[in-house]
Amino acid sequence: MDLTLDAGVEQALAAVAERALRCGSHAGMELLLRETLRLTEASGAALYDGRTCVARAGTGVAGPSSGGGRLLKVWPERTGRSDERVLERLSAFASALLAAHARESAAEARHARLLASRREQERNAARWEQRRSLAAHDLRTPLMVIKGYLDMMMKGTAGPLSATMQRYLDRMMRSAQDQRALIDFRLGRGSATDLCPLLHSAFGPDTKRASRWSVALAVPDRAVMVKASPAQLEAWVRALVRGLASTHATSVTLQLELLEPMRCWRLAASTEGGREPGERPFMLLGELTRRLGGSVRSPAPGVHPWVLQLPAELGPPGASGS
Repeated sequence: MDLTLDAGVEQALAAVAERALRCGSHAGMELLLRETLRLTEASGAALYDGRTCVARAGTGVAGPSSGGGRLLKVWPERTGRSDERVLERLSAFASALLAAHARESAAEARHARLLASRREQERNAARWEQRRSLAAHDLRTPLMVIKGYLDMMMKGTAGPLSATMQRYLDRMMRSAQDQRALIDFRLGRGSATDLCPLLHSAFGPDTKRASRWSVALAVPDRAVMVKASPAQLEAWVRALVRGLASTHATSVTLQLELLEPMRCWRLAASTEGGREPGERPFMLLGELTRRLGGSVRSPAPGVHPWVLQLPAELGPPGASGS
């Protein structure tokens, strides 16, 4: 008889565990209480976490929990040895379910707080984006009107201009262009990253590759701002290093310059010794360059260097010296 009872308890606990795994700890506790009523023939049962009733089943009213901790309580109380043994097994499993339920409740509360925080941040971001858009529009509109009148006067619509008037108009035109660049830089969308630190980190004398090749790096004495996120530009520099390393060159020359009319940075990379670049590294470099809005010119052995162009974020006038 005892073996049959033990087998029934084990079967009930297995069903409860499967239910809790599939549907959560609360569903497992509900099934555990129903199995408790079936196995002990009690009229009611409840699970307590301290003095708080977490779940209950059956009929009748249970008294408050007299002690702390996590426990399973049935009514009327069972005093038989077999019932005590069954309740001991069920209570041990009930304690584990209550602990799991406490963890799930804490996780749900944390998720709710994070979700509320995210929604608040999204609302704040939407408000700031609206303010940014309105500020950009309010600043650009009168500036475009001024620039339109300047263009008309420069074209002679209002009559011939003296040398002094021409000089004043040239100065006003430059100021209007500088102001437009400043507005675009401060209120424009998109991120920009300085390429110089990444190039120095990848090709500087302190790198591990310095013993394999000699590198001559010529970059402008100013911030080289590229329209890309730091992660995108770091991936691009890694691809450039792998592409150059695939040539097994003895020396590499990198020259970076600004093509201001095209608003882009031009990087020329020349190699000596070694061989042609690997097809796969060069294709990866080309793909990443195109994703950034740039272009790559394939090198011809012994004739042309690598030529890569990346879109430049020139920033406001006077932000960095040349």
